[in-house]
Amino acid sequence: MSKKKITLNEKTEKLAEKYLEVTKTDMSDLVNKALQAFLIDHLSSNQVKDALQDTDSNSSASIKYSEHLFNSNIEDLNRY
Repeated sequence: MSKKKITLNEKTEKLAEKYLEVTKTDMSDLVNKALQAFLIDHLSSNQVKDALQDTDSNSSASIKYSEHLFNSNIEDLNRY
């Protein structure tokens, strides 16, 4: 895993703080889930498969897991 530095704008920081408080999760998990959902939404399915194939020999399982995370994140957003 690599470490990256990000700077949140004020609105995103407030939303993240609230989400972390409500869900009792940590910032790393939130950022990883949100970024993964965003990337899956903005890349073609072939691009996602290619990217995950390089990092995971079982890419179909990774894609299914990613889709599950994306759908659960959408459900979380719909609650607010």
